[in-house]
Amino acid sequence: MKPVLYFTHANGIPSASYRKFLDHFQDEYTVKSIPLIGMNPHYPITKDWRYLVDEVIDDIQQQAPGQKVVGVGHSFGGLITLMAAYRRPELFSRLVIMDPPFVIGRKSALFELVKKLNLKSIDRFTPAGITLKRKDYWPSRQAAAEALRMNRLFKHFDEQCFDDYIASGLVANPQGGVTLRIPKQIEAEIFRTVPAWWWRTPRKPPQVPVHLVTAEHSQFYQQGLPQGIQKFYQIKYSVVQGGHMFPLEHPETTANHVNAQLQLL
Repeated sequence: MKPVLYFTHANGIPSASYRKFLDHFQDEYTVKSIPLIGMNPHYPITKDWRYLVDEVIDDIQQQAPGQKVVGVGHSFGGLITLMAAYRRPELFSRLVIMDPPFVIGRKSALFELVKKLNLKSIDRFTPAGITLKRKDYWPSRQAAAEALRMNRLFKHFDEQCFDDYIASGLVANPQGGVTLRIPKQIEAEIFRTVPAWWWRTPRKPPQVPVHLVTAEHSQFYQQGLPQGIQKFYQIKYSVVQGGHMFPLEHPETTANHVNAQLQLL
């Protein structure tokens, strides 16, 4: 029986958008993923993401009962997966997390204070403010594709990954046209509540083998966050081409790199 690879998606990007990336693991793994995180009212979005972590843990236990999974996550999904591994290490054999939004170092104290006081300035610390300004209605799927293709977020997406996002990330609007499957208010709330792990966890390595993959043009890499994670959590990292959305920009080369790191773990 093939081991299960369990995938968690980035904020606002349904797992089905990663089909081309995930297809490269089908020969060696049984690939499972959580379709959408943050949309289930039984798992509300809170300031420490505890219920979102519960959502992933419960989904793993449902989709792979009695098995240890290989965890792979991107961005928000990478951090959620790592948090799940700290809480329930027996569910995982190893992890590769891709550009997770860690908040560590000196800025984390200010970040936590702003969240605690519910100040609107949190939208300047995170992409929440930009997210809320995004257009979220188009008269047709084709109109949405034409409008979004040159958006900074999607500009460098692989063609198939972009098509898969248009197919999975949009849904019919009851009043006509299409809208976002993950509402921008949900996406913004997840951004606003990113946990500052520096304050919330002991600075010790996880019990599960973990490798972090970042990208040369990622803002997290350029700010030195993977370097800090390696220093304080002993999680080694590697750098690939692309920006923060690199699994959807270079799905084949990213999958090959992730697979190689999984073999090393």
